[in-house]
Amino acid sequence: MIEHPHYWHDPLKDRFNVTIESVIEANGHTFVRIHEPVVKPSGGGQAGDRGFIQINGNTFEFIDTVLIDDEPKLLMKTSPQEKGESILIIDMAWRRAMMRNHTSEHLFVGNMKRKFPTIDLGKIWIDGHHGSVKLIGNPLSVEEILDVESQVQQYIADAIDVQTKIVPASDVDESVRAREGITSKHDVIRIVEVGDLDSSACAGIHVTNTSDIHVFKVIDIKYQDDGTHIEFITSENAVEEIFEVYNAALRRKNSYPFELHQLGAVLDKARNQQEAYEGALQIITQLMTEGPHKERVGEINFWHEYLPGFDANTMRNIMKEIKSDSASIILFLAPGEKTSFVLWTKNMPKDAACYIQDIMIELGGRGGGKKDSFTGGFTDVTNPLNLYQEIVERVRRKIHIN
Repeated sequence: MIEHPHYWHDPLKDRFNVTIESVIEANGHTFVRIHEPVVKPSGGGQAGDRGFIQINGNTFEFIDTVLIDDEPKLLMKTSPQEKGESILIIDMAWRRAMMRNHTSEHLFVGNMKRKFPTIDLGKIWIDGHHGSVKLIGNPLSVEEILDVESQVQQYIADAIDVQTKIVPASDVDESVRAREGITSKHDVIRIVEVGDLDSSACAGIHVTNTSDIHVFKVIDIKYQDDGTHIEFITSENAVEEIFEVYNAALRRKNSYPFELHQLGAVLDKARNQQEAYEGALQIITQLMTEGPHKERVGEINFWHEYLPGFDANTMRNIMKEIKSDSASIILFLAPGEKTSFVLWTKNMPKDAACYIQDIMIELGGRGGGKKDSFTGGFTDVTNPLNLYQEIVERVRRKIHIN
């Protein structure tokens, strides 16, 4: 009769009488081989068990369980020197966290497969800190991922039993999620079933009821050439992360007034401001190294600049500081949610509107002004730099004509 790992049937037992068969020194590490199949080795995308061995009142810690020559061995932090009878104690905080993360992965991927049948499961990694999966196929939107996250949380609240069974490999059909080729590598297969939601061929460790997971939270989404990489946490780790993020916003609520339900809009504004700052920095660098965009058009000085991060008031204030005794036209354009421009004239024979108003109307903008200045703007501009270049060229022609 084949002796299956004890954690297949009872993952919550944490104390075993074991026999140390050998202590091995290799590559600067110490490994212990025990006879009994009671610890989960790393493999199949899941980390190994951790824990302690007690011998004659002395305690020795192991920090991982690894497969060497197809045998599980304990990677020791502190090394026993003797073989024989001992007591092995599983680090259940680490194991329970892996159980929660692993069952969550089954729920998440199983639900994803039902909603998007064409995606395939790539690499996964499960340990006591977090879990990650790569879903190969068309990129999944954030909203699609968060919709499945919400469904997983509902499954957790539904307190669904998780059961396992061991069947001949020939009994595994298409209703069971299984890695390609697994049935040809093993005579018997362990099936993990989460109610009617998911049935998977899996040798890892799992909770016995979804309620043991408590909380499931996606914390990162990365888009790669062949799919979507998703990282998640559960239980206490998820609660701590949610507290940390929420409290970070709460601490800033009074110094930068906003309501917490407005956090998304605040982040959008911060992103826009960062992009504007970077654009302004680029313009300042260009002005310092290359000088302003000044040119002579006939007898007229024409100065034009593209100024990300500026607004109409700031552009007008800059213009007031510019000293010029000769005939001049200055045109500033600032991209943004609304693309704004200011045209200022000095010692010109015609009003500012003569050089810009019909151009602005033809290009779909709106504005108005006084004798020597004209301010306007455009909405829904997809390429403000192209718009700026078009306005500059048309104003240049206007100067020639007038």
